[in-house]
Amino acid sequence: MIYETFREAVQNIWSNKFRTFLTMLGIIIGVTAVIVIVGLGNGMTQSIASSFADLGTNIISVQVMGYGSRSVEVEDVYSLVDARPDLFEAVSPTASINGTVKVGTTSYSNTSVKGVSESYLGMSGYTVRVGRGINYVDLTDNKKICVVGDYISRVAYGGNAVGQTIKIGSEKYTIVGVLGAKVTDTSDQEGSSDDIVLLPYTTALRVSKTSTASSYAVTVTSEDNISEAKTVLENGLQELLNSDEGYMVTSMSEMLDMMTSMVNMVVTILTAIAAISLLVGASAS
Repeated sequence: MIYETFREAVQNIWSNKFRTFLTMLGIIIGVTAVIVIVGLGNGMTQSIASSFADLGTNIISVQVMGYGSRSVEVEDVYSLVDARPDLFEAVSPTASINGTVKVGTTSYSNTSVKGVSESYLGMSGYTVRVGRGINYVDLTDNKKICVVGDYISRVAYGGNAVGQTIKIGSEKYTIVGVLGAKVTDTSDQEGSSDDIVLLPYTTALRVSKTSTASSYAVTVTSEDNISEAKTVLENGLQELLNSDEGYMVTSMSEMLDMMTSMVNMVVTILTAIAAISLLVGASAS
């Protein structure tokens, strides 16, 4: 009985070679698509988690847009943080500068430029490999100094960036330190966290002709305190602006969950489409 069934199946396959080939092709493509999609989804999830691990999931991002004529000064945010040492460890205003980064005649269009406080390096997991970081005096004196990432030092200065100058827009800055590399593969450093220039936020605000920062990074003493810390910041900003609008407080862990959820949703949809294609290919036989 089994032999007859097997012989009949082989005859059917042999007599419908083209149809059999198309069915096999559909099944192979469908199975491969499912495997690739799931693999890519897992890879993207791990990559996102790794990126956020470098930043730290105990960091809260604060964006202040202002409300009407009301605004929030840098000192106001520092006061909110300093008032609760049980919840907060450090704060750093972050200010961006518009302008092309140039070393000699070479431009670096992918390089990120930020104005930060003396606490930013420790908050973001950076270490100073050569030279020094940004000091408090650099902030109070609006010094035109900067710290560069490993990529800039290696590519633009041959690894000897300390003491050299770098041009950002129309301004020149003296490099006082080089950060340790976060990306192990040097071929992947361009545009990464190693392709960066950090300068005092006070200098960045002065150069950009802005009176106050609109973005802050705040570290929390423990991930268990993130919910309470967010509430304290939101209540403080609401009181300063006299409104529940004009600001946004988000934790890195929330961003991680949001991005992971989006990736998982896309993977689920694509997997379902591939599975349907596989089912159609199998039923066609």
